[in-house]
Amino acid sequence: MIKKLVAQVVLENIYKSFLSVAKAEKAKFPAVAQPLIAAVEEMPQAVNSINVLRRIDLAVEDGEFMVLVGPSGCGKSTLLRLIAGLEEMTGGNIWIGDTLVNNLPPKARDIAMVFQNYALYPHMTVYDNIAFGLRRGARGGQEKNLSTWAENTLGGMTRLLPAPLHYKGDREQEVDKRVKNVASLLQIEALLNRLPKQLSGGQKQRVALGRAISRNPQVFLMDEPLSNLDAKLRAETRAQIVKLQRQLGTTTIYVTHDQTEAMTMGTRIAVMNLGQLQQVARPLELYNRPATQFVAEFIGSPPMNFLEVEFQSPLVISHPLFRFTLPEVWQLALSKYDRQPLILGIRPEHFELDKASSNNLPVQVDLVEALGNETYLSVSPTNSTNAASIQVRIPPHRSVSLQEQLWLSFTPDKLHFFDPDTGKAIWYD
Repeated sequence: MIKKLVAQVVLENIYKSFLSVAKAEKAKFPAVAQPLIAAVEEMPQAVNSINVLRRIDLAVEDGEFMVLVGPSGCGKSTLLRLIAGLEEMTGGNIWIGDTLVNNLPPKARDIAMVFQNYALYPHMTVYDNIAFGLRRGARGGQEKNLSTWAENTLGGMTRLLPAPLHYKGDREQEVDKRVKNVASLLQIEALLNRLPKQLSGGQKQRVALGRAISRNPQVFLMDEPLSNLDAKLRAETRAQIVKLQRQLGTTTIYVTHDQTEAMTMGTRIAVMNLGQLQQVARPLELYNRPATQFVAEFIGSPPMNFLEVEFQSPLVISHPLFRFTLPEVWQLALSKYDRQPLILGIRPEHFELDKASSNNLPVQVDLVEALGNETYLSVSPTNSTNAASIQVRIPPHRSVSLQEQLWLSFTPDKLHFFDPDTGKAIWYD
C-alpha cells in the first residue's frame, strides 16, 4: 500500500467497468443476467464488460499539480469523476488525506470541482455563485439552532434588497469576507453584481474557479476547464490557474487532452491511453525519456517521427534509404536485437539539413509552415510509396521550396528506440 499523507490523493488498483451485454439483458432475463452482473462486479476484467479503467495506481502528493492527459476516450475524465464520487468504482480504493472515501458521497469528500461548462447558477449574481457553497456549509448541522435559523432567514429575506439593507450575521460577514478575498485574488471585484449571462467566457471561468477556491477544500478537481476559451484567453487563464495553485498550495488534479497545457501546467503528468497509465513523470522527463512509443508520439508538437529500421551488431542501423553507425553507448542495450527490426524515433528539431550521403535520409518537401521564429517542414522519403510524412523543424532563415530535394542527418545523442512488439522504449542506461 502507498503511504498516505495529509491532502494526498492515493488511487490503489482502480478499475471501472461498464456492463454491456449483461446489463442490457437484465430487463429481459433478470434471473439469467443477475449472476453475470455479480461476476463482472467481482472480476473487473470479465469479458462481458467494457473496461474503461484498468490497474490505475497513482499517488498525487500534498500540494502537487497533477495533470491527467491523453486522447479522447482514454478514461481521464472518468477517473476524475471517480475521485469526486460522481461515478462508482468497479474495484480499488481511493484515499483523500487519511480518509478512505470509497463509500463517501461527493459532499463529504472535501473536494471542489471545476467543470468544462462552468456550471454557474444563471439566476444568481457572481457574488452569490461564489458564496453559495459557503452558505450551505455554514448551515450544515446548525439548522436546529433557533438563532441560526433566524439569522439565515433574515439574510435570505433581505438579500434581494439594496446592499445597505442586507442583514449580515456573524456567519454572513465571514462569507462576505471570503467572497471578497477570492474576488480580489481573481481580479473579478468589478463583476460581483453581474449575472453569468453578462460575463465573457474567461470571466465565467474565473467565477467557477472562485467558487471552488472559496471553500478551501483539500483537493481541486478540474475537468478541461479551458476548452471553451479561445487560444489567447486559454494561455492567459492557464497562467492564472498555475499562479493561483502555487499561492494556495492546494492539491490539484487537472484533466486535459491538450499536451501543451499538460507540459506548461503540471508538476507531474500522468499520460493515459485505453484506460491505463502509460507513464507518470515530470514534463521534461516525459519529453526526453518517454517510456513507450505512445508517450513519445503524444507528448510533443509536432510529434516524434518513427522509422522502421534493422539493427546489426555491433552498432549499425540500416534502412532502405540510409545506413549509419550508432554511438558506442547503445551497444549493450541493443545487443539482443541483432538482425531484428526496431522502431527509430526522432523529434522534428533533431534533424539537420545536410549533404548527400549514405548516412543521411533523402526527402522531398511536401509542405512548408513558416511561423517567423521557426519553420516546420512536412517531407516524405524519396522513392518511398505509402511512407508516413516526416515533420522537420529548421531555422527560420533557411529558405526551402516545395518539392525541393533535401538530405536529413540525425543528431546522434537524441535518438530513441522502441521495441516493435511491445512499444516500450529501449535505453542504454
